Amino acid sequence: MIQSPRETVAAAMAEMAVLRALQVAGRRLLARRSRAVRGPLRTVPPWELHAHLPVGDTDLALLLRDAWVIPEAVGLPSTMIEALDQHVRILLAAGLGYRRDDLFKTLSRLPLEQLVLPWDAPAGTDKARAPSK
Repeated sequence: MIQSPRETVAAAMAEMAVLRALQVAGRRLLARRSRAVRGPLRTVPPWELHAHLPVGDTDLALLLRDAWVIPEAVGLPSTMIEALDQHVRILLAAGLGYRRDDLFKTLSRLPLEQLVLPWDAPAGTDKARAPSK
């Protein structure tokens, strides 16, 4: 499915962004629980906690607040971030663990060859810079 070097790098960036979003959501999800719940889950990686704790549809916005600031700051296209956000919301709401093959299916629906990725932006533009915060 992922074939060109461009697609490979885009997939790696997408994977890191998705896992970070799941990590942010997982930490917030766990912080809202009692010590009795948190204790047994302390060995579960934060990006997998949603598979062990229920997530309500109304919780998604709060759990994912600021989860995409790094991908936005490095210049991932908004189209890609929106698709990744939808992917993560489905995983959280359904309690499904992350699977690379599922992410590849999401990415296969994007026109990766047409998107302006961070390394495509001309030098000196806002899209070509690393985060400064």
